[in-house]
Amino acid sequence: MFIIQPDQVRQLDQRLTHELGLAPELLMDTAGRAIADEIARRLGPGGDRWAVVLAGVGNNGGDGFVVGRVLATRGWRVECFVAGELAKLTAAARIHYEAMAKVGGIELRKVQNALRGPDLQGLRRSLGRAAVIVDALTGIGLSSDLREPVLTLVSQLDGRYRGLTVAADVPSGLCAATGKILGAAVHCHLVMTMAAAKPGLFLNQGPELWGELQVVDIGVPPAWLANSAPLGLQIDAAEIGRNLAQLNKNTGDHSYKGSFGHLLVVAGSPGKGGAALLCSHAALRAGAGLVTLATAGEIRGQLEGRLPDVMVEAIRGGASEIKRIEKLVAGKAALAVGPGLGTGAAEVDLVARLCALTAVPVLLDADALTALAQRPELAEPAAGRLVLTPHPGEMARLLGQEVAEIEADRLTAARNAAERFAAVVVLKGSRTLVAAPDGSWAIANRPNAALAKAGSGDVLTGAIGALLARGLSPFAAALLGVAIHAQAGALLRAKFGSRGGLASDLPDLIAAALAQAEGVQVALAG
Repeated sequence: MFIIQPDQVRQLDQRLTHELGLAPELLMDTAGRAIADEIARRLGPGGDRWAVVLAGVGNNGGDGFVVGRVLATRGWRVECFVAGELAKLTAAARIHYEAMAKVGGIELRKVQNALRGPDLQGLRRSLGRAAVIVDALTGIGLSSDLREPVLTLVSQLDGRYRGLTVAADVPSGLCAATGKILGAAVHCHLVMTMAAAKPGLFLNQGPELWGELQVVDIGVPPAWLANSAPLGLQIDAAEIGRNLAQLNKNTGDHSYKGSFGHLLVVAGSPGKGGAALLCSHAALRAGAGLVTLATAGEIRGQLEGRLPDVMVEAIRGGASEIKRIEKLVAGKAALAVGPGLGTGAAEVDLVARLCALTAVPVLLDADALTALAQRPELAEPAAGRLVLTPHPGEMARLLGQEVAEIEADRLTAARNAAERFAAVVVLKGSRTLVAAPDGSWAIANRPNAALAKAGSGDVLTGAIGALLARGLSPFAAALLGVAIHAQAGALLRAKFGSRGGLASDLPDLIAAALAQAEGVQVALAG
């Protein structure tokens, strides 16, 4: 699913008008009819039932006027509350307001001031009897806190009414760009968004406001959407299929282990060997042909043989170790560095040398990100082939901000870090974000408490590292890694519930998720 910013939507609308000759009122008619059609599909003919439309005086209100008119012609009893001065109707919205006003069976309520007393009670009675409520008050143009009379109308739609509540484009009161609630916001069952989804639906408080999302085709050519820059994506099953097809096109049944890439995992230190094992195991299950684990010499003997498929070597930083590091990185298709590595001077030096002594993709996670925060210049030799996988605390250190600032605007933080370090950034969280240096970004909109376990991030690092080793670009590897990790989390939850699974269960489920994406059903024991 494509995700584009509100200003990009406006640019597309202008292109539709100037290049294809589709007037704004025609686009409005297309949008409103699609909403009315979906209401009819779900609820059937109106009969004696009520539809309530809440409309503003902007173009979003025009969509609502079309819905009201179409439902009325299909037998619904329609009541339309128009918030604002009619003199301020946009030209296109006015056309549809006047058309709606000429249709019989529609009760028009003009609301120019905050509703109080009997007027407010009347609105509540109308909403209470409605089988469907259409929110067309603010749309994607809202950038400041709601004012009356819209504020009162929006405040009523907080989920208290039983009628199907449908928002046109985005729930009113939501900033379509950031996902912040501007004073109050509509809670709805269904959002029908025009042309493409909007970032605010997935960011900050946005996801809390809606249950289902549908994209309405208003006539924008698919190529226009695909070429919109910067472009956002929702990471879903379709994204798995697209990137998996790219991954598999050069690796058929006649391939050998070298065809699937050799990943060097640099991880582990005394007391943190488990992180190294989780990362290495996940890399194998994600399809890496070979995995070498380079770890602290003190624990090499403890880890060797724990995963029979993984080769284990000792590694450490320092100028005297350059030849050994060069030997370890030679022939590797990608590096995954950081889980449980340690944060001493020797480890910081090691991270710097790994970035400088190889020309393949490098993923930095966990303690390697701490090293990067201390010495931002160490990643410069790997610019353009770097993947960073911070959680919010690590991102705060990378950008010199507070965690609360990161969480308040996760997309901006991810994109800033991507630009600053010339890296693909995977900002982990309940809705993990992926951002590229060119401004492209994606979001995983599948929160899952089953993944809230220590070690889950180490598994993600191994999975993305394997996909880098298998030849995907940093952005494609991050997208597919996040998607497969999320699907493995869904399998973990199905198997153990939201709390009982462990990170050590995930590598096998990574393999199962990849197999399912290829059409192979894997029986999960236990």
